[in-house]
This record gives sequence, C-alpha cells and structure tokens, in this order.
Amino acid sequence: MKLNDTQVNTLMHLFTTMAVVVGVVFVLWELQQNRELVMLEMFSEGTIANRATTVSFAGENPSVILAKACENAEELTTEDHIVLNFIFNETMESISRMRLLENGLYPVDAWQPNLLESRFSFIFSMPAGRAWWEARDTTPAVKGPIDAYLATLGPPDCARQYADIKARAIEFANDWN
Repeated sequence: MKLNDTQVNTLMHLFTTMAVVVGVVFVLWELQQNRELVMLEMFSEGTIANRATTVSFAGENPSVILAKACENAEELTTEDHIVLNFIFNETMESISRMRLLENGLYPVDAWQPNLLESRFSFIFSMPAGRAWWEARDTTPAVKGPIDAYLATLGPPDCARQYADIKARAIEFANDWN
C-alpha cells in the first residue's frame, strides 16, 4: 500500500499530536510528583524545627522530669510543668502535622494507630499528662476522640509500665548471658 503525500502528512500530524499529548501528560505527572515532594520536604522541615524548639525548652535532661512525672507528680515544680507542657504540646503537634498529610500522602490508617499507641499512651500513662490534657482548652472535635481513647486506657500507671519494660529487658539480658 502506497501512501500519497496527503496521507503521509496526515499520519505525521497524528503522530506529532499524540507525542505532544503524551508529553503534556508526562509533564503533568512530573508536576504532581514535585508537588508531593515539596509538601513532604516542608513537613519534614517543620517537624525538625518544632523538635529543635522543644529540645531547647526541655533542657539538658528531660527524662528526669518525665520520670518524676511518672513516679511522684507531687514533686513537680513549676519549671517541671513548663518542660512537660512543651513535651506534651510537641506530641500533640505531631498529630496535627500528620493530619496535614492525610491527603493521600500518608493515609490515616498508616499513622493513627502507631501515634495513639506510642505518643498518647506516653502522655496519658502519667497523672501529670492526664491533668495537662484536662486543663487544656481544646475543641470538641479533637477532645472527643482523645477522651474516648483515654477511657480505654484505664487509670494512669506509667510506673508499672516502665517497671514491666525494665523487667523484660533484664530477662532478655539474662537470656543472652
């Protein structure tokens, strides 16, 4: 089958048009990828900045204050409460940052269970953490789900929780020796 000039010209226009359409689709795909990368980078930078601020306010050894909040909340000073406030606020802000990523970048079922178990149980296993939460002026949309989660935890008992972890660590160490 021999093609005349008009048919060849038409086929060339068709292929050129298809190549342009494929190129535009590729450019749009690249723009979407870049947008997601920029959002993730902004999220990461914000997280780093927030953590640096919290660390600077928490002082040299916040674990001493956290242990005191766990073992004997009556001994907490005003300075200790300020440090705890920054630590607890950072934890709550991490939830807000995760919610920003729910638009398909980091689905809620990927972060929420881990965050509830690790971050919330950390705060709310301490009497000081429960008191901090109750003293907060929080919107009902946020307060309701967290209060429901608190009801599943039972009374604050971080001392037992960390004693169990220590006993298990000693057990592991003895198994290796």
